[in-house]
Order: sequence, then C-alpha cells, then structure tokens
Amino acid sequence: MVILRPVDEVFAFVSDARNRPSWDDSVNSEELTSEEPIGVGSTVRTRMRSMGRDYEIDWRIVEHEAPTHQRIESTSGPFATTLVYDLASDADGTSVEFSVTGRPSGMLRLLQPLIARTTQRNLDKGFAQLKQVLER
Repeated sequence: MVILRPVDEVFAFVSDARNRPSWDDSVNSEELTSEEPIGVGSTVRTRMRSMGRDYEIDWRIVEHEAPTHQRIESTSGPFATTLVYDLASDADGTSVEFSVTGRPSGMLRLLQPLIARTTQRNLDKGFAQLKQVLER
C-alpha cells in the first residue's frame, strides 16, 4: 500500500500505538505503559475485540529504526504474536508493508485458519482506513 505522505510522517503516526484506534476498528484503546520517547523497550497495552471476544494484550517494541522499521512482540495475550511495519519512500509517498505472525498453541492451534482469515480481514479494512486518515 502507498500512502501519499512523507515516510517520516507515516512512521511517526503508525509507530505510536496510541493512534491505532483511529484506524483499526478492532482496537478499543492502546496506551503507552512506559515512559516516552517511544523506542526499543517501550511497552504498550491494547484492549481489543476480535472473533466476538474482548482481549487485553501487552506488547514490547523490540526493534525501532525510524523512519523505516518497527517490530513489536506480545508479552501477554491468548498467544505469542509479532507485528512488523516496514516503510520506504516511494515516488508517490510512502510504501507501507505490515506483517503479523501469530503462534497459537494448544487448542487455539485448531482455530489458526479462522484466526488468520479474521486477522487478514481486519488488516485490510484497517489499512484502508489508515490511508484515509493520513491522506486527509
């Protein structure tokens, strides 16, 4: 996806988890649970709803290379999850690539195809909204 904004502006917005509820409808709130500035070691708490259930998930930023890369890993929640944002300057603005890797175990492993479909649907909708928010 390409967002018609400079890479530093897009990174500043997406790397601050507190902005996520404005573009991801599955997220009710995100709060920074550590001191600013945001960077490696910063922690975030997410309250979200997915597949009809409410979740509270804690995260730690493990890689933060402004303005092009951020990797975040869950430290609590239903299963281990990693989020990665990769951004690059593009002739038209900023190219954004995002990946989420969930590692359900036990009985949740049986639900992995459903979890993957639901997550992809949420991401597709969320990133369309992110583009709209940033291009306003």
